[in-house]
Amino acid sequence: MRSLPVAWKIVRDLGPKWVLQRLSFAAQMRSGIFRRRLPVGEWDFLVSEGRSSQEHPKTRAIKKRFFFNSDQLPTPRSQQLVCEQADRVLSGEWPFFSKQWQRIGFPPDWHFNPLDGTRVPDRGHWSKINIDKIHDVKFVWEPSRFSVAYLLARAYAASGDQRYPDAFWKLIADWADKNPPHRGVNWASGQEVTLRVMAWCFALHAFGNSSSSTLARISQLLGMIEIHGVRIAGFISYALSQSNNHGIAEAVGLFTIGILFPEFGRADEWKRLGKKLIESQIRKQVYDDGSYIQHSFNYQRVLIDHLVWSFRLGEVNGEPFSKEGYAILGSALRFMLRFCDLNTGGMPNYGSNDGSLVLPLSSCDFLDYRPALQAAHYLVHRGPCFQKGEWDEQTEWLIGTEFLHMDRKIRQWRTEFQKNQSHSGYLKLTARESSAMLRAARYAARPSQADQLHLDLWWRGENIACDPGTYLYNARPPWTNALKGTAVHNTVTVGNHDQMTRVERFLWVDWAQAEWREYELKDSLRVIEAWHDGYERLGAMHRRSLLCIAGEDCWVVVDDVYGDFRGRVRLHWLFANYPHKWMPDELSLTLQTLSGVFQCCVHTAQPRAATLIIGGHSTNNSSESDCDSEIRGWRSVYYGQKEPALSFAIETAGSLPVRFVTVLAPSAIRLMKIDENVLELGLNREKYRVSLRRVGSEQIFSEVRRSTAPALVS
Repeated sequence: MRSLPVAWKIVRDLGPKWVLQRLSFAAQMRSGIFRRRLPVGEWDFLVSEGRSSQEHPKTRAIKKRFFFNSDQLPTPRSQQLVCEQADRVLSGEWPFFSKQWQRIGFPPDWHFNPLDGTRVPDRGHWSKINIDKIHDVKFVWEPSRFSVAYLLARAYAASGDQRYPDAFWKLIADWADKNPPHRGVNWASGQEVTLRVMAWCFALHAFGNSSSSTLARISQLLGMIEIHGVRIAGFISYALSQSNNHGIAEAVGLFTIGILFPEFGRADEWKRLGKKLIESQIRKQVYDDGSYIQHSFNYQRVLIDHLVWSFRLGEVNGEPFSKEGYAILGSALRFMLRFCDLNTGGMPNYGSNDGSLVLPLSSCDFLDYRPALQAAHYLVHRGPCFQKGEWDEQTEWLIGTEFLHMDRKIRQWRTEFQKNQSHSGYLKLTARESSAMLRAARYAARPSQADQLHLDLWWRGENIACDPGTYLYNARPPWTNALKGTAVHNTVTVGNHDQMTRVERFLWVDWAQAEWREYELKDSLRVIEAWHDGYERLGAMHRRSLLCIAGEDCWVVVDDVYGDFRGRVRLHWLFANYPHKWMPDELSLTLQTLSGVFQCCVHTAQPRAATLIIGGHSTNNSSESDCDSEIRGWRSVYYGQKEPALSFAIETAGSLPVRFVTVLAPSAIRLMKIDENVLELGLNREKYRVSLRRVGSEQIFSEVRRSTAPALVS
């Protein structure tokens, strides 16, 4: 039971309405209201709500227009790879979170958890299952999302092999047999129900002309889809109360079922409600600058894929969404494009990332955002934002021949993003071959991670200074959503405390709020300075100043911590696990990246200790005092997988103020001098002298002087 102070903070930060809704839902769960409203039952494929099986001839199953015609499927770009992956599924190997393959059989045990080899009970009503006691239920849910349906459809389009549609129908029959209506964990989340329905509808139309798609099989699937609509509608109020992707996803599910299957008894109701909720939810969840309420790039891709699916379905069926809806999608798209690496499609691994990929319709890697952004850009602007490539396949499936025959002129969208920063605190500076994102949020909705002033740095397509990601939402200690805390991000930790107070896996109170300013020095050198109040309760303030010497791809970061606090102050940097040279006495780390040599050099005048931890193991046998060393030195770029990373930390202890000065630059830059007041940097015959004001000043960087110097000898 929570203490009264914590309960008060939850009410203060999340609002009385949110708290009352959660208490109401909990009471309804305990009282059995949902078990009575959505009772466990058996499938009735002969008669279902208001119609008989005689009303389901094969042609009526796909009477509404879809993204493509069953007799004219797009051809996948990587045909051999697609077929090889589909054959792996038929052999019993399934892809989890777009990356790892698990041997779970064909058909699989739909209630098996490959994460720990256990099986989830499948006999009771979904509302009676305590999901928190399952070792990450996402590993149970993943096969039942039916993402493999997209893979089987693409393999069928590539080869015409009837094994693929036949495999889909076998999976449908087995899933129905093992998952009767409202029984078991695969009914517990309306979002999971929606993702399953979307995959089923896609496969139904892709396999429409296959001899495997018999009247009996189609009739069975339509009966299953209709019951899924009942499940979504029956509990959508809970999803809406979360004010996140769950509400939008379930609204998409209702709209999809309603518009594609008008013969269902409640189709018109679901279509109208789904469309109304999609429009209203995106107005609430997408901020004016295009950023998303969940503070996560991957969840924003989930949003974009859901909107492109819905808006395109509306277009092809004469039920278009509003101009405001398209404008909001365009705003979300522009925001994402601002941070997308042009050459790789990569994005900062920022915020919670559960591995969701709503529309796996290309052979691009999960980390490549171009398939989703290309499709969204075409839908909004009727033109591409990237040149031709593997990422076009998703747009070809969703748009069709219209996309194939369009003018391929690329909009010059990147120049639009250099003028203004994000109102929501996603701050970016761009250099010649590098860019940095600094996070300084004013939270209006609950944060997902305590990571104010985190810095993400990219150089030549490499994510040099990186976010640790997510790994697992529910795991054995210490890994339950462990990478959400301050100590593993590229920022400063004061007194071994997070910037906010963690209450649950997904819940913070005492939200840290940030402010920032931007200014320009001589020669158009840009500076961002940001600060947050997360440590005011300890008597400390953290302020970060970021200088970009754009022509040299050199970044100077000054972290000042000042106030009345006395104790430990720790600066942390996380890098990918490159071959490296570690010099702890000089506080220097040199990285041999795939794109060249890059260096990180730190200075502080305070007595300090430096540690480098890789995959939970210290390289200098130091003892950890600031955070559990087991979670340091890891990053997760794919959900459910973690890989070693370089965790470089410098810690001081004593009275404030404390100043850390970090230089991040290619190896060609020579650090000639660094102290509390000045840096001198050299490149060939160029010399930069950077002057710093004292801790607490309104602007930390006072000037940068550039001069010609004698050639430096290495």
